[in-house]
Amino acid sequence: MTEFVDLDKLPKEVDGNSDWEYRYVEPIEGENAKMSDTATRDELLEVREQLVNEYELATLEWLNASDAEKAAAVKDRRNAIAAKLRDDYWNLDPYLRARSLFDRIGMIQPGGRIEFYPEEKSFAAESNGNTPAVAPEDDVD
Repeated sequence: MTEFVDLDKLPKEVDGNSDWEYRYVEPIEGENAKMSDTATRDELLEVREQLVNEYELATLEWLNASDAEKAAAVKDRRNAIAAKLRDDYWNLDPYLRARSLFDRIGMIQPGGRIEFYPEEKSFAAESNGNTPAVAPEDDVD
């Protein structure tokens, strides 16, 4: 197994060096409160639908471009729209997806960043139950 996973990341129960032990973190009351706000969810979905339409149109324009220069410009615009779609999902996420253990322990960070080995303090402890904990100042993504 050490061919694929560093011994420091393997728990001692499987002969690794990590003191990590699985613990279930119970849900926090109100952690999914935003899922009840269907008006905001619907507004965000409308904005997202517009982005999806822009992306589809840019894709068609890219496929039908008459020359390489135009194709490159359209592809760049399409990639920018794809980045907006990726980032925009995380605005919508609290209105669509119930929080899980991975949110509570800090593995899923604000903005969708994944921290496979979060610090000991739990994400839930940093949260007020309705909003995610604030990302560090140097977290620009």
